[in-house]
Amino acid sequence: PIRTIGARLGSVKRMLGRLRGSVARSGGAMAFAREIVRLLRAEGLGGVLRRGASWRHSAPVVPGVTAPEASEEQAYARYIEVMEPTPTDLLEMARSVATLKSHPVFSIVVPVYDVDEKWLRAFVGSVRAQVYPHWELCLADDCSTKQWIRPALEEFAASDERIKVTFRKENGRISAATNTALELATGEFICLMDNDDEIAPNALYEFARLLNEKPSLDMIYSDEDKLSLDGERYEPFFKPDWSPEALEGCMYTAHFACYRTKLVRKIKGFRSECDGAQDYDFVLRFTELTDRIAHIPKVLYHWRAIPGSTAKSMEAKDYVLDSALRALTERAERMYGGGTATLGKYHGSFEVRCAVKGKPLVSVVIPSAGRDATIRGKTVDLLPNVVRSIHEKNTYKKFEIIIVDNGDLRAETKKALEPYDCRFVTFTGEFNVAEKMNMGAAIAKGKHLLFMNDDIEVLAEDWMECMLQLSQRKGVGAVGGKLFFENGTLQHVGVGFCRGLPDHINRELPGESPGHFFSNVANRNYTAVTGAVLMMKRAVFEDVGGFDERFRINYNDVDLCAKVREAGLRVVFAAGAELHHFESISRARTVAADEIALFLEKWGKYAEYDPYYSSNFASQPPVFQLRHDWVKPSETERR
Repeated sequence: PIRTIGARLGSVKRMLGRLRGSVARSGGAMAFAREIVRLLRAEGLGGVLRRGASWRHSAPVVPGVTAPEASEEQAYARYIEVMEPTPTDLLEMARSVATLKSHPVFSIVVPVYDVDEKWLRAFVGSVRAQVYPHWELCLADDCSTKQWIRPALEEFAASDERIKVTFRKENGRISAATNTALELATGEFICLMDNDDEIAPNALYEFARLLNEKPSLDMIYSDEDKLSLDGERYEPFFKPDWSPEALEGCMYTAHFACYRTKLVRKIKGFRSECDGAQDYDFVLRFTELTDRIAHIPKVLYHWRAIPGSTAKSMEAKDYVLDSALRALTERAERMYGGGTATLGKYHGSFEVRCAVKGKPLVSVVIPSAGRDATIRGKTVDLLPNVVRSIHEKNTYKKFEIIIVDNGDLRAETKKALEPYDCRFVTFTGEFNVAEKMNMGAAIAKGKHLLFMNDDIEVLAEDWMECMLQLSQRKGVGAVGGKLFFENGTLQHVGVGFCRGLPDHINRELPGESPGHFFSNVANRNYTAVTGAVLMMKRAVFEDVGGFDERFRINYNDVDLCAKVREAGLRVVFAAGAELHHFESISRARTVAADEIALFLEKWGKYAEYDPYYSSNFASQPPVFQLRHDWVKPSETERR
């Protein structure tokens, strides 16, 4: 309706009014206007509105830390200029190939069908431009109707013996054609490309170099960006390191990637029943066979955004979503013995939800001082409020609640708690949150522990089931919830180190924001989650030694998660477990100097490199905005 369009345009106008400061940071009105046009072209009005949230929060939030001075467009152009290899670098890479101990052959497998000649030649040209020469290009034409394609493919094969071509006798669609191309492959690793995309000249070199360092790897994937019809590179996707739960939320590994051929043969390549999401189904099945997976944090693939392609918009191909749901549902059956796969709130995002196995007891541990707070304009006794919401908004009924108090709960608080059959333990020492949580865990009877602050209120009734089915998964050590401030903005969707101390990712962004590639609305792996709502297996808690009581107030939760990761387990943000956290937005987030020193002593390595928050993003605020302070790497780092 016209009024809907008017309302959305009005929203854009109001957003632009809030973003006067962003105009200056973007390099002036023209640069800012170009950024708006790019977003409209790539994501539509919805994309402009969503991205407006991150612009609004691009102002400094930490004293002494300045906000980025460049727009996303300018920042990425600077990245390309400073961080990517120069012609001299590429020449040195080519020379250094001879020094590698092994020279794995990469078979680039590509189905061809009615592609424009310009893009086909650009695609083949990008492969032939590789500085690493040990490759073969396996092309299978799927009965193209354009008459020039067959002679062009024959021309490619005649010009380079590494290019193999076969012509199918009937059109079989993308999976069948890819499998036909796969039959030509003889290399140790398979790479996948679309017939109109391009790869960076150092792409295969980067794979070969890493395989020389870690020869047991079965899969490597890189970062990627999009390529407009006029050759503009935009929307870089700087990905997290290997994240199984994130993969179930969206097809994030995508391009460029290589896969060990013997495992590709084992899963029998591609399935026609998943055409449209055949790559997604392929990666889901492949990664069920191995966890020897690495990520190269460099943009090595350029996905051409042609009208009607998934690079242009997921909404252009709804059948892709249907195929993806089928692939995810079948994965749930194979991996978890059953479950459901549903579309997320945004096109391209998904949720795999498994049934809880059995009826394990969940022990909810709540440390509390029996305080009041103002909520929705009224004074609220926090402890009865959280206990009441746990009971009243909960589809999972097998739980116990353990309250660790200071021995001074008010009579009215105790009376309000009487209907809920809570267990109490009294803490009498000096203030120490970690010690209180350990004390509660010590008397817990449950197989799973759920630590909660007393200033929490449940929003989604299936929150506990959502967390529990993740906590039950093999390889998962800790699960955190999605927390909102009272005003509806995000309080917690995961914790990152962001080249410094821990911080909440996307804090204070609008609650409905999808985040960077669905980081707010799909399950995702992070280095840590907040202890305000944190579930884990009791056995894991005991194995890692519980909370370190030297962290009296801060970092005890992040320290616990770091120990979980050191034990080889994953930390997961559960996007469906929605709760209010009535922590004040304006509360000073101060940390004692001794806690900071201890934390850096134990976990300083994460300050240098967080596997789930790319160093290509600005550290403050941690909202997945590109950094602009690129530093030219040394020759060794470039290679």
